[in-house]
Amino acid sequence: MMLRLGYMGIPFSNSEEAALRFVDKCDLEDVKMIPLMCSKNVVEALEHKEIDLGVVAVKNAIAGAVVETEMAMKGKDIIETVENVDVPIHHYLYIKRPGCEIRVIASHVQALLQCKNNLEKLYPGTKKMEVADTAYAAEMLAAGSLSDEVAVICRKEAGDHYELTILKENIEDDERNMTTFALMRLKNQGRPNGLS
Repeated sequence: MMLRLGYMGIPFSNSEEAALRFVDKCDLEDVKMIPLMCSKNVVEALEHKEIDLGVVAVKNAIAGAVVETEMAMKGKDIIETVENVDVPIHHYLYIKRPGCEIRVIASHVQALLQCKNNLEKLYPGTKKMEVADTAYAAEMLAAGSLSDEVAVICRKEAGDHYELTILKENIEDDERNMTTFALMRLKNQGRPNGLS
């Protein structure tokens, strides 16, 4: 039987990378990866038994607790953490094409916080725009849902996949930037595949 693994974010996001690490770490087999954009969607999918396991970000070395996940988990005593994994996080700044003028920088709130000091040095006073996911910001810019005057912060894999133009590498404030992700499930659901 296929194991349904839901994760916040979309393909090419940091959360997808965390989900893949859990697959390896826990020797999960026959896994169907399900992108769910945000922590709230992951928690609700677990509650409604639409997924067997869920992956959410819980804490970052620079920006601290992931408020989105804290809010989604409030009062959810039926969900437990099975395993944690730390993922090194490196942020890249992309624009639509060479020569685009930057008036706005868009990304997930966590990415904006993790790059706050460097962004202020590099682009002082530039407006910030929060979007649901770093990879989604790249997808939106590539699709034209965001203006050409918007730069996005995302993983290199996302920017390259959407054929954006890289402007800056490793713009996180601390090169040791790390996020802890949790693998979660409903309590008393048994132990799928290789989970102990």
